[in-house]
Formats: sequence, structure tokens, C-alpha cells
Amino acid sequence: MQAWSRFWRRISVRPVRQAWGLASHGPSWSLVGLNLLTPELISVHTSIQWSPSQEETVWPGLGKCLREAGVLRGRQQHRVSMALSSEQCVSGVLELPAHLAADEWATEVQLEVSQLLGKPADEVHFDFYPEIQTHEVVQRVHWVGCTQTQIDDYKICTRAAGWQLESVEPAVLAAQRAVAALQGGMGSLLTQSTQDWQFRVQSVKDLAAQMQGHPLDLMAEPGLHQAMKSEAGARMVAAGLALRVWL
Repeated sequence: MQAWSRFWRRISVRPVRQAWGLASHGPSWSLVGLNLLTPELISVHTSIQWSPSQEETVWPGLGKCLREAGVLRGRQQHRVSMALSSEQCVSGVLELPAHLAADEWATEVQLEVSQLLGKPADEVHFDFYPEIQTHEVVQRVHWVGCTQTQIDDYKICTRAAGWQLESVEPAVLAAQRAVAALQGGMGSLLTQSTQDWQFRVQSVKDLAAQMQGHPLDLMAEPGLHQAMKSEAGARMVAAGLALRVWL
């Protein structure tokens, strides 16, 4: 569990002026870099699309793309957040006995993820978050998980590029964050150039507050899944990933 990036918690308290997100759509990848324009507003400074050629394999080619993008923004080590598609992760809610100790929740979640993925327990990564308890008998625990291999691939790719993997989360949550914070909402997403997108810092924080009580029950905005399949979908997810640093 330690290697899983906890997607409903704040990443850090360090001051941040720029952030990156990387998301895929089929064989193509979108890298989006965001910049804190004012204390209230975030803008896009980089939007790159990359697809492997017939001669390239995905991870080395993607690593090269990251290296080149990083050089253009300075030679410090950059951090990037990446997404998991619905096919790459599993999630759900466990109803556990209220008397069960909190340190036993991890074991229950790990077993659930292991069974659903058909992998040994030591080959999965997972995270969980308890609801505020409203029932004397049952404690509801939201969870999400994926294979260890998936996280390892992301780490190897970013490390080889000289970058650091900041966080990993389900793509739909990143998409929700992007649409909620984008000025103009879904309309701007579908009609504006990515370079013209601007995001409200307070909206990022407001959505995070909504998700605290029930992170996996938050319903997606109507049309969100369709938008994720659009030409702008991967860029939307990548932007939402980058926005996490301003939670």
C-alpha cells in the first residue's frame, strides 16, 4: 500500500507554482503542464500529444517525451501525476464490522483487491478511506486498487526520464476535477484550445471537500464519460491530474 499514491489526500504542503499530468487515450498520451497564474487562477503552459511510432515501444518513447518537455521548463527534477483507466483499476465500498480495528481495514481491502484482480495479495497496490461513521454496527470503507506491475511501469518510465512520479489516481476522478475547476466548464473543454484553459483554485479545493465523505460515490457530471472519449479527453484528464497539487 505504501507505493500507492493516496488520491483523496493532499499530496504535500510544499508551495507549488507548476504541475504536470500525463494521461493516455488508446495508444496516444497527453502531457499537460499547469502554472499558478494568480493565487486564484491556474493556466496551461504546456500541452503535448505523443504516440509511439511503429519502431518505438511505449515506455522508452514516452520517457523521451518527458525528458524533452522537462528540458524546456528547466533542468530541475519535475514531478508528474498519472492516471489509471477503468480497465486498469478496481474500486468499491466494503461494509466492515464497526468494532473492527482501523489497522485491520487494510487487510480486508487488500484481500478484496487481490480477489478481484486475480493476483496474490503482495502483487497489488491499494488505498482506502473510511466514511464518517453513521451506523453503530457497520463501518463503510471506500477503496481502490490496481496491480503492482502497473505502478512499477509508471515509476520506471518517469525515473528513466529524470522525473518523479507524484501520484496515481483513477482517470474519472481527475476528469471530474478538471471539469469542476475549468472556467466555462464542459463548454470550454469542448470548444477552447487547451492552451486557453484556465482553472479556479477554489473550485479544486471545493471538490476535494465534497469528496472527503464519500470519495468513490461522487457521481460524475452528465456527459463526463463521453467527454473522456473525445479528442480532448486525455488532455482533460491530464489537466485534472496536475490540479491535485493545489488541493
